[in-house]
Amino acid sequence: MNTLLINLTRFGDLLQSRAAIADLTRCGDNVALVCLENFASAAELLPDTAHIAPLPSAALLAGLAAEQRYPFRGDRQRALPRKEWHKSLAALAAFRAGLEATFPFDRVCNLTPGIAAGLLTRYLAGTRPCSGFFVDEHGFGVNGNSWAAFFMGAGLERGLSPFNIVDLFRKTAAGDRAFGPGIALLREPEKNVLDAVRERLLREAPPDTRSFIALQLGASDDRRRWPVEYFVALGDIIWSKTGRCPLVLGSEAERNLAARYAAKALHPHINLCGRTDLRELSAALRLSELLVGNDTGTVHLAAGLDVPVLAVFPATAQPFDTGPYREDCCCLEPDLPCHPCGFGKNCPHDMQCRYTLKPEFFASLVVSRLNEGRWILPEGDAAADSAARVWITRFDEQGFMDVHSLSGHENSSRAVRLAVLRRLIRAFLNDEDLDEEQNSDLSRSAAGGPQGKEGAGLRAAALLELLRQQAALALKQGGGATLARLPATWRKAHDTLRSDPELAVLALLFVQTTQCGRDSGPIQQELTDLVRAVERFSRLLNSYVRATAMLA
Repeated sequence: MNTLLINLTRFGDLLQSRAAIADLTRCGDNVALVCLENFASAAELLPDTAHIAPLPSAALLAGLAAEQRYPFRGDRQRALPRKEWHKSLAALAAFRAGLEATFPFDRVCNLTPGIAAGLLTRYLAGTRPCSGFFVDEHGFGVNGNSWAAFFMGAGLERGLSPFNIVDLFRKTAAGDRAFGPGIALLREPEKNVLDAVRERLLREAPPDTRSFIALQLGASDDRRRWPVEYFVALGDIIWSKTGRCPLVLGSEAERNLAARYAAKALHPHINLCGRTDLRELSAALRLSELLVGNDTGTVHLAAGLDVPVLAVFPATAQPFDTGPYREDCCCLEPDLPCHPCGFGKNCPHDMQCRYTLKPEFFASLVVSRLNEGRWILPEGDAAADSAARVWITRFDEQGFMDVHSLSGHENSSRAVRLAVLRRLIRAFLNDEDLDEEQNSDLSRSAAGGPQGKEGAGLRAAALLELLRQQAALALKQGGGATLARLPATWRKAHDTLRSDPELAVLALLFVQTTQCGRDSGPIQQELTDLVRAVERFSRLLNSYVRATAMLA
């Protein structure tokens, strides 16, 4: 089967679709990838793609608002915007025709949530089957399976997303196909590029350099960036204690960070910031023993090249969902009650999380990994000065990427809550039921935390029971006044879930689970399906409320 896979995301997320492509290929599919035009070079790093189709999105958008001049009375003219949408549609039609000629696809799978990508999916697919995120023939948004629905909800509530985005890509694309540890290795740099970069590094490095440690200074958001002066202090320690020369990496837009690094550094280093293309960046990472960086695309590139990573996750970043997809990478979070913070919110603590993790703490971890081959938790002054949660990546027994704590934070309220969500939601989305022994295990694991509140969960559970009773009564009566009450009860249940930060991640899953009647079947069948769906979702919610009842 020929599958057209759409991923219209940025550099890092695009690289993280590698495992989904590997899964589809392993199941016998030939895969072509539609990506944004400016990330086509990154797509070339993804093995197993039979064809890459860069979408000229900038040109399509420009055609929607091209400026033209129109004559008015006399010789006066005014510039007015004229929507030349027909040119964009013609370009899009040409794009689809070119795809169909080059890669005759049988189905379309879209990994990009959002209405624009869903519309594009439907347009390219025509009458072909769709999966992932798309719109139906009436223009309504559709999540292709329950995992896609959870993926959509997790994107809105990142603080309670217990699955790595790579695995969400995989389950959205492959559904219930065979699932094991993901294959996320990227294409290796060509030998001539590797040799050229090696020669360049040796030429610029001090003669006594043992090897190289890569440093990624930038991040997509300054709030998620470890301070430059901390990177400088880390580079000083790495050079003096290990003889490894730091390689400062970054894009053209991050040259100012590299300049600040150079102005403060007392140790030799090589500045590659803005001086490499993507192939040369890959080679520089492959020639490094380790990368220390912020949660960026470079971290995912390094992990895909099988380079060990020490990554920092301040502000909104967290390793549970965007950590490197490689076993034995080390992820650091500030151990602060406000972390991770919500998106689009001003920090009332003057971004304390960026400065909590000290260079000496990082350096101790780096040195232990270089000398001992494993991450060893710092002791003494290095540990005392940093309030850190330290997580190490590994695959769990079902093939999902997970993290385990090196710093004793596995029993914290947040970690236990995420573990409960992970276990319950995975069973729910895989259409499995937790037995009583598993529920008891979850309750015991949650009992270590302080007393919490159950209010929103109990209110939602009560509303779900009311919804079930109303649907059952309407089914018995064949409709009537009870049927008219269902939408209001459904909305109250949804709003109760959505309003509570600890339950909001379940809200869209509730929508997906109870979205009956899309095909406008008989009302009796729709009500029967609704009763079963509400009963099933109630079991999930009740298990979660019981298991987390003791958490703060």
